[in-house]
Amino acid sequence: MIHQQNSPEQSVRRRRATYGLLVSLFLMASMLGGCHKIYYWMMEEMTSARMAKEKKTSERMAKEEMTYERMAKEKKTSERMAKEEMTYERMAKEKMTSAEVATKKKMAMTKSPETVKIGFIHTTPRPKSSRYGAQLAVAQLNNEGGVHGMPIQLIVRDDKDDTERSVALAEELIKEGVSAIVGPDFSTYARPVGEVAQRHGIPMVTTYPTHPTVTDAGDFIFMAAFIDDLQAEVMAAFAIQEIGARSAAILTLKDLAYAEGLSQIFADNFTAHGGEVVAHQYYYTSEDVDFSEQLTAIAAAAPDVIFFPGFLPTVPHVVQQAREMGITATFLGGDGWDDPELISGPSIEGSFFSSGFAALAGPGALSEDSHQFIAAYTAMFGIAPDWPASLGYDAVRLVVQAMRRADDLSSDAIRDQIAATKDYSGASLIAGYDENRHAIRSIIINRISDGEIRFHQLIEP
Repeated sequence: MIHQQNSPEQSVRRRRATYGLLVSLFLMASMLGGCHKIYYWMMEEMTSARMAKEKKTSERMAKEEMTYERMAKEKKTSERMAKEEMTYERMAKEKMTSAEVATKKKMAMTKSPETVKIGFIHTTPRPKSSRYGAQLAVAQLNNEGGVHGMPIQLIVRDDKDDTERSVALAEELIKEGVSAIVGPDFSTYARPVGEVAQRHGIPMVTTYPTHPTVTDAGDFIFMAAFIDDLQAEVMAAFAIQEIGARSAAILTLKDLAYAEGLSQIFADNFTAHGGEVVAHQYYYTSEDVDFSEQLTAIAAAAPDVIFFPGFLPTVPHVVQQAREMGITATFLGGDGWDDPELISGPSIEGSFFSSGFAALAGPGALSEDSHQFIAAYTAMFGIAPDWPASLGYDAVRLVVQAMRRADDLSSDAIRDQIAATKDYSGASLIAGYDENRHAIRSIIINRISDGEIRFHQLIEP
């Protein structure tokens, strides 16, 4: 059934009809003598109707008032509950965060992982052999039982000769949960990577870097190689005492910290021993191939020795051009010369350079551990190891031996045990670390003879 609402005109007609009926009734009652009864009845009916209507209106208003009050109360309650919920969530989150930090720290100190992860950052194309030395070390150490029965996982990353990439790789390795970092291969990269490791409290042992500022980031950063100061001092003393030189020329790659550092220290020590630096020439990029201008100036000074702390491929170019110009002075180099590809012709014969390792050494010249390393590396890779390979090997072993001595695998415990290293014997000999976390270690002078890099002299720490 559909209810139809009355129009205003219909309502007016209905009220008029009702009033008309009442008037008619009143007149009839008057004629019948019952007017007062009809009147009182009508008044009572009208009063009752009005009171009932007012009661309903009052009840409705009261009900609405209660509804508004309840809604307001419920709103306040809801807001309070929401506020309390947010407080509880924040408290729970803070509590959870605190608990997670405490748990993580406790696990790092007391709970051992299933594998011990060591990050390894190296550089290609050179000196790629540091990676091979590290891989040999891990294979041997895992055969010995790893760390407290847990296998060692070496996570290798190539920084592709790029500083920013090297830093990013360090951050990634730390996120992967490494207990230590070995590398990078160059001082230029090791310094910013060291800052990352120090900030996160991750022990780090560098491989090939030799600049003394590498460890400036803090007490978690160590070096496996000797520092430039030591090799430059040794080469200056060697030039005076062994070769009998009285004058020296120096050729330096400008704005390269390694080359400039070695050059200055060599000059200071050579003059301190009574020698004279008669020429100091610079070149400006590692891609240079024409050194006639610099060598002409050096030839005019007629030095006994030329100290040239360079790298491949520059070294063979310089030496060959010098010989073609009639320069007969003995060339001396730093550890940047230690590369099998350095041997490119007879021009470089008779030159000497500092290193921390020599694969072609006679019986008794090196330690038994060093000879075992040479044999194992050659068997594994089909080529004799070089200085960078020995550093990758020793750096990993230094870290793992520290882990084995530590009571737990927390970063602090590992760091403390690296610092406590004493009389390490591996590819090289390391007596320990000084207050700057520089390795107190042996240094070797190699000679290029008969087309090979040969051991010449060992200087123990």
